[in-house]
Order: sequence, then C-alpha cells, then structure tokens
Amino acid sequence: MNDTWTPRIVVFQCQYSLYCEADQMWMDTQLPPHIKLIQVPCTGRISPLFVLNAVQGGADGVLISGCQPEKCHFKEGNLGARRQLDEFRRFLAYLGMEEERMRFAWIDLSERGRIQQELADLEETIRAIGPNKRLVTRAITIGEQP
Repeated sequence: MNDTWTPRIVVFQCQYSLYCEADQMWMDTQLPPHIKLIQVPCTGRISPLFVLNAVQGGADGVLISGCQPEKCHFKEGNLGARRQLDEFRRFLAYLGMEEERMRFAWIDLSERGRIQQELADLEETIRAIGPNKRLVTRAITIGEQP
C-alpha cells in the first residue's frame, strides 16, 4: 500500500459523549484534515442513510461516538442506534464492504484521550484494508454530462 495514502474518516459524534474539555478542544482545533466531524444530538438520531452517504461520498471509514448506555441524555437512544447500525453494518458487508470500516465507540465523560485512540486504531485498521472502493459514487457537477 502507498505510504502517502491517508484514509478519509467520518466521525458521527454525540454532542454529549466528549464532554471532557480537553478532548472537545482537540476535536474542535486539532482534528486532522482527513477526519470529518459531524456532531449529532444523540447517536439515536443517526440514520443509516447518513452512514451510507458518507461511504458513497468517499469515506474509507466511519466512527460513531456515543455516550455510555447508562448515561445517555436521551435515555436509550444510543442502545437503539447500536442495534440499528449493527444491522446496517451487516448489510454493508453483504454488499461487499468490510465490516471493520465502521466502528461504534461508547465513550464515558471521564475517558480523556480515548477518542484519539479510537481514531488511531480505526485509521490503522483501514490502512491495512486499503481504500474503500465499494459503494463509492462520483458526484456530477452542474453542467457535466453523466
């Protein structure tokens, strides 16, 4: 694999899961440019279509970061999200995409630095797999012939 290739990662983050000020500051100011952050009110609000859109848009991996099950601000939103997105991951695998490209992490408010570790682990896994070539579509610009 080319050493200069950098995997593109999309992070769907519950707005409450990284409440540690240092981690949130890192996400706001030092997030590498190949990682796209999308904050959501709760992981329970993530539609599988959002994940599919990220994959079709060229993401090599997706990390979903949510609160611990017993600490969800919306009671059980993260549990529903986990069940739904696990089913969706299996569907993507059925279509030929590696399951390892999508990861779900429950991060406690006190787990400072864990998001960086999760992202580093996901990036390492994706580097071993290689670029995502399944399900990626090319956007057609205005005036371009299909």
